[in-house]
Amino acid sequence: MANRKRLALIALGLLATFPFLCDAVGQDSSAVALPEELPLWEKPRSDYVIGPDIQEQVRSARPRPDSPTGLHRAFSSVTSPTYSIHRPRDPNGVGLVICPGGGFRDVWIDFEGHDLAIWLKDHGVTSLVLKYRTRPTVLRSKDAWQNYQRAVRADGRQAIRILRKQADDLGLQPNKIGICGFSAGGHLAIGCSLYPEPKTLETKVSGRPNFAGLFYPGIPDDVGELIESRTQSELDSAGNCPFFIVNARDDQITPVDKCVDFYATLLQAGFNAEIHVFSTGAHGFGMGDGRGKSTAIWPTSFVAWLRDSKIIKD
Repeated sequence: MANRKRLALIALGLLATFPFLCDAVGQDSSAVALPEELPLWEKPRSDYVIGPDIQEQVRSARPRPDSPTGLHRAFSSVTSPTYSIHRPRDPNGVGLVICPGGGFRDVWIDFEGHDLAIWLKDHGVTSLVLKYRTRPTVLRSKDAWQNYQRAVRADGRQAIRILRKQADDLGLQPNKIGICGFSAGGHLAIGCSLYPEPKTLETKVSGRPNFAGLFYPGIPDDVGELIESRTQSELDSAGNCPFFIVNARDDQITPVDKCVDFYATLLQAGFNAEIHVFSTGAHGFGMGDGRGKSTAIWPTSFVAWLRDSKIIKD
């Protein structure tokens, strides 16, 4: 008995020291292999730095039973963003950047990233799963928050540019590159869609999305001002990005009333937008399985909206 306890303590110590071992423990042997993870930027970025000698961390939770990845990892202290591209066998020309959630402190890369990308492959959509830069637990000033937001929006736009630059190789149409996100990732998707794109060397290829999917998104406090402040020249050059929004009525983290207000503001400003509000699901329902019969069909509704919007052509 004493030996068993000692072995158990050793195992727990190994998992605490090497979190990636949790992945192996929780991964289904039938799980789908993930594509290669590549650096988002060619050179390290200096526009936002968490702090000296910060090491990226990863921890794991138990994956849902039907997870195609068999993983449920959360990355934190991300200073070197990366991406992975899921390529369907028969691409339909549509590319999508997926931004997982995690309150900008974590990136839940599998549950709100790779799982959706694998599902979309069967519908011909090419997806880029983005592991964007995260923030410290506490940002001590408004300026620090704004600096971080500018940096993370740069990550989102760079991911869009990567899909556009590789459009020929990936079988994509450069005018059908979108962005989507869960929770904080939805906040990021809104920022990339509505904030003016800074003029930099990278903007020779546009980082503006052609459409956006928002899944129980965080809504920026200044979103109304953002929409109202768009100039006619911006609208003429980029058009109005269409939005697809889903949330659950019982979401206590990103309240549904903010999504409804955002939807109404979009319609008033002339945007193409669609919203689905489910009676159950709460926050973080991911692909929706196990959170209600209607909640589980939102990915199908998203693809149907892409077809209704002529983004996917049958």
